[in-house]
Amino acid sequence: MLFAANVFFLIRALFSGEFFPVVPLITGICIAGGLLIILYSEGKARDEDKKEYRRLSRVAIQLEQPILSLEDDIAYLVLQSESLPAEVRLKLKRMDTRTKVLLENVRDVFLTIRAQQENIAQETRIYDTCAIVAEVIKKLHPLAVAKNVEIIQKMHCEDAPIRIDKSLFMIALTHIIENGILYTITPGLVNIAVVKGKSHVRIIIQDRGIGIKEEDAEHIFTPFARGKYANQYDVDGIGVGVALSRMIVREFGGKLTMKQRKDSSGLEFELKLPLATS
Repeated sequence: MLFAANVFFLIRALFSGEFFPVVPLITGICIAGGLLIILYSEGKARDEDKKEYRRLSRVAIQLEQPILSLEDDIAYLVLQSESLPAEVRLKLKRMDTRTKVLLENVRDVFLTIRAQQENIAQETRIYDTCAIVAEVIKKLHPLAVAKNVEIIQKMHCEDAPIRIDKSLFMIALTHIIENGILYTITPGLVNIAVVKGKSHVRIIIQDRGIGIKEEDAEHIFTPFARGKYANQYDVDGIGVGVALSRMIVREFGGKLTMKQRKDSSGLEFELKLPLATS
């Protein structure tokens, strides 16, 4: 409209012989034209981004299926490996572990790409917060033992229901707690607290790890970005866990934040979610 109005008044000024407003009108036309070009370019870029996301999504799906088949085959071989030499059994178990890690990475890439363009929750229901947290801690207990990290739990959340897609939320919570375990300087502790408020419930995860450099902090929620020393503690990471977790938590009306701990070199993550009403 700005562009059209300026053109109209320019033509009117030229026909009427009033040349005084010609320069500002031409300037206005240039500015409005520039804005139109910018808007057009941004729209075209968004369309290209959507096409690229769709292409990457198809690649992720194509990768997932053969890896699932490979995981099934390796699991079968592990079950049938009792008669094999110990060295071969160990290699099969390592292959099984690496395949699971690869499959989880492909899943996370696929979910991250989808979450950047649409909602990814399939079915949301009401769950008890403490029960979900306890389930994730139980799942990660072997990793904590292997890394010589003790998990300290403080649950103050009687009757703290949240409406979530359970499988997605467990992925988000697993990433945050897993990071706390992996990046804690061992032997060490990871503190997990669940605190119920009037309208929200907070899940707080504190580690006593390496912390994060100031230059890396601004990128922690950027997909595929990793800190300078990340490979020393998590060689399998691809830099999507925290970013994906934030996307998932946001989809349930929640908020994921991170801050450097004042009493140690570690980090504190907080997942804040609204309490569900029946």
